[in-house]
Amino acid sequence: MRREEGDRYFQFGEQKRMESHFAQALEAYEHALLHYPEEAITQRRQSHQKMGDCLRMMGEFAAAKESFHRALSLAQEAPEGEDEIAVADTLVGLGLSIRGLGEVEEALTYLERARGIYEEWEDPEGEAYARWALGGLWRIAGELRRAKESFDEALSLSEGMGDPTGIGYALCGLGGVTRLMGHYRDSLSYYTRAHTVLKEIEDVFGTAYSFCGIANAHRMSGDFERALGSFARATSLYQDIGDRISYAYTLWGEGTTFKLVGKEEEALEAFQAAEAIFQATGDQRGRIYTLLGRGEIALLRGRPAEAEGILGEALGIAEASPFQLERCHCHLLQLLVRRGQGEDISLEEIRQEYRRLGSDFPPGEISLPLNLP
Repeated sequence: MRREEGDRYFQFGEQKRMESHFAQALEAYEHALLHYPEEAITQRRQSHQKMGDCLRMMGEFAAAKESFHRALSLAQEAPEGEDEIAVADTLVGLGLSIRGLGEVEEALTYLERARGIYEEWEDPEGEAYARWALGGLWRIAGELRRAKESFDEALSLSEGMGDPTGIGYALCGLGGVTRLMGHYRDSLSYYTRAHTVLKEIEDVFGTAYSFCGIANAHRMSGDFERALGSFARATSLYQDIGDRISYAYTLWGEGTTFKLVGKEEEALEAFQAAEAIFQATGDQRGRIYTLLGRGEIALLRGRPAEAEGILGEALGIAEASPFQLERCHCHLLQLLVRRGQGEDISLEEIRQEYRRLGSDFPPGEISLPLNLP
């Protein structure tokens, strides 16, 4: 009877998770776990894994990591070879959670292990998932060419299976990495295609994700009105979902757009709101972006000393992390602060570093306000 009650809670959690109501789904999985007896290893493993998925989508990366570790321990209790795919699925979730904490090397270990298992067991859906996750990892690490290659591989596998979810998320990944590479028309095309696919299958999170990507592509192309409209749509969906991290990055994009159109106070409010979320969730990469935004606002307001202090904090985080692209952004902003003061690094040197990573940004001379990709 207890197991049947656990199953009911679990199925309710699945329904809510598919609707992108992650907080409700998490609560249901927690109740399911309370009802499953110790010997129900598969059901307990699935509950911990799904809890990890929900926590990760809500930006609770440390808690998600713990849930996936519990799920992995249970998956490894099964007889050898019986549940290898379950192990791989858990490894991907664990890798994504650790990636969210900015621990790139550790995340890479888990994701590559998962990819190897999927390949060995000839599971193309799992392999596409792992390659999509690796694409995001390389993107965060600033290895843009490798990121694009991984997303292209994920898209090819998903198209071969006719998997709309995999197609939609691979297209979103390609939209993000091509924006960072400076290919804004390609980015808009990828995100628009992703939006069509994900909206059709009623994937609420994916629809929000594509709206945010479309907004950033418009922002980089100078269409600020359309950008703000799409950011507003993404914000509405993310708030309904309860995804704090994605919402925080949306706030940063919106704040950058406000900055570009001269609405400095609105921009600063958006950056501060996003930074509070990044600090609460331990997202150091996000903190770099909000510090850069705040530093630039200080510079625009004629406060170079304040700007240099804020940008120095951002650079300190970037130098202690694997975030190579964000390090370039820090150097670029510092160059603007120190212009005319005998700066020790030139724009051409910074541009060469961007090119090494695979980005054509910035295309020419730079000036305030700066539109970071």
